[in-house]
Amino acid sequence: MFKRSLPFLLLAFNSVSASAADIVYQAPVVEPVAQSYDWSGIYVGGSIGYIGARSRTTDSSITTSGPLVGIGAGSFDPAETFAGADGSENLDGLIGGVQIGANRQFGAWVYGVEADYQVSRADFSNAFIASDQGPFYESETTLEHLTTLRGRLGYAIVDTVVVYGTAGLAAARASGSLSITGGVPGGFTGPTFSDTQKEWQVGYAVGAGVEAAIARSNWTVKAEYLYADFGSKRYDFSFAGSDGSTATTRSNLDAHVVRIGLNYRF
Repeated sequence: MFKRSLPFLLLAFNSVSASAADIVYQAPVVEPVAQSYDWSGIYVGGSIGYIGARSRTTDSSITTSGPLVGIGAGSFDPAETFAGADGSENLDGLIGGVQIGANRQFGAWVYGVEADYQVSRADFSNAFIASDQGPFYESETTLEHLTTLRGRLGYAIVDTVVVYGTAGLAAARASGSLSITGGVPGGFTGPTFSDTQKEWQVGYAVGAGVEAAIARSNWTVKAEYLYADFGSKRYDFSFAGSDGSTATTRSNLDAHVVRIGLNYRF
């Protein structure tokens, strides 16, 4: 019985062996794993945004021998000082400029430093009568330049998106102009004296933002908010042809900045 079954067993074995030879082994397909984005490096870029600033004036006064209050030269000997009222001016406008910085990444934490320079045309003008004695004032304040040097501390919520806080030094170049027309209310017919002073005011800036890589490239976009307090600065005005009359005021300047930016990392 076994001898008669043997040919059939050999035939089945050969058939199975031939089928196994036709099977081609395929290694499992492994999808490539995307490498984590690296924020380390030096970057440069530009930004544009909105600035809303406030200038508060204190310790204002005029020292004059007469013409600035419309009474006539030589009326005060020596010259007399008239105190002015405190005031507040709101300035707003567009802001734009450039920035440069460097990052270093440790795990999900991103440390860095950034410096920026911004140009602004935020300004405010005002006209008023100083007192019952006159004179007539026209003042203008312009925030011309803004620069900061700040540290940044961020956290990558995903590898290509970082949220961060920032703080550091801030400085603003402000221009103050004062024009005074002598006379009394209803009769401002006296001479007009004017002067312009430009000063740097230095303080601090704090803020926060979010930055994201574009298609995992070296290009990134950011949105940022900054609050800057530029401290106080005394402005001294002198008026040519006014027999030595002068005016002084102290400006306390702060600002809120909202901006978007584009960076390229090397």
